[in-house]
Amino acid sequence: MSVSDGTNGQPVDGLMIRIERPRLDEWQTVWHGLTGTDGRLDRPSQPEDTPGPFRLILETGRYFTTLGMRPFYSHITVVFSEWETDQEIPIVIAPHGYAVSAVTP
Repeated sequence: MSVSDGTNGQPVDGLMIRIERPRLDEWQTVWHGLTGTDGRLDRPSQPEDTPGPFRLILETGRYFTTLGMRPFYSHITVVFSEWETDQEIPIVIAPHGYAVSAVTP
């Protein structure tokens, strides 16, 4: 997984990301971490051996605020059904939008 800033084309450093799974009537965090200087998240292997869904939450509000921008999205949430350990998920964020895709090698 990698996150880039669409306003400057640079990797996003220090972005908090959570991975959640549904449990009963609510979502529960099963993993969290920060992106590194290369914008990558050292993601764990599949959090559980059961199939998805999973919810990925990027805490973008703090990131853009520290750059002096007022973001429209304080958090970006992406729900996906599969967790493929060899799948690359590039994400581009901007104060007023985002793009997510999945690339399988």
